Amino acid sequence: MTTIIIVEPHTLYRLGIVRLLADTLPSAELLSMDYESMETGLQTRCCELLLLSVPSAKACLKLLADAYRSLQPSAVLLIADSHYALPALQDMPAGVMGHLLKTATPELMAASINLVLAGGSCFPSPAPQRQTMAMTTTVTQPSSPSPSQAHSDKLITSYEPIRWPPADPETDHLDEARLLGLTPRQYEVLVLLARGMTIKGVARQLNISSATAKAHAETLYMRMNVHNRNEAVYHAVSKGARLGMPNTHIEKAC
Repeated sequence: MTTIIIVEPHTLYRLGIVRLLADTLPSAELLSMDYESMETGLQTRCCELLLLSVPSAKACLKLLADAYRSLQPSAVLLIADSHYALPALQDMPAGVMGHLLKTATPELMAASINLVLAGGSCFPSPAPQRQTMAMTTTVTQPSSPSPSQAHSDKLITSYEPIRWPPADPETDHLDEARLLGLTPRQYEVLVLLARGMTIKGVARQLNISSATAKAHAETLYMRMNVHNRNEAVYHAVSKGARLGMPNTHIEKAC
């Protein structure tokens, strides 16, 4: 059983995350605590994923040290109020696999957690003057832009707002495929990739050859102007696609 621990000082926000994960990952064991419980080692427990809320870049490194000492997480996903509360990427321990802002939608948080649990990483919006990560897309410019403009054009820096709760929680898969500019088969491949399946796993699930599954994946990446599965899922979620995820029914206050 996958164990996920949420460390957040604010009780309401902590309970909101627990409720979201209980709906999206019903088979996971969920534990939550505040900073004091983690620092004093009152709840020592290993986990596959730690969701760690950080108030500042300086405090982040100390909290990470406390977390690795008492919780020994396999992977860490940081949650912060802004990118300025995060340390430079080169200063983060290897186990930090991504970060999210507290303004993220429930769908985006669920997608990020699924990606990290599947072995991926998510650094969707690097802060200014920080080292960029792999979530970049190449954009051909018609003219020579300034260095700062060229840098910003290559980053996925924001997401279109998603209405919550969705107007139609049972969005038809064909509608989502059209929304993303994909064929129904390409959309099926994307949904399976979002669940963490390998190309071979996708091929077995759809009863097609691995070469065909790989071709579908490469084509959908080209259509979505992304480079890999992580970027494709983020792009889809940002446009309002659910990719087969269940309705979490989270209230806006959470």
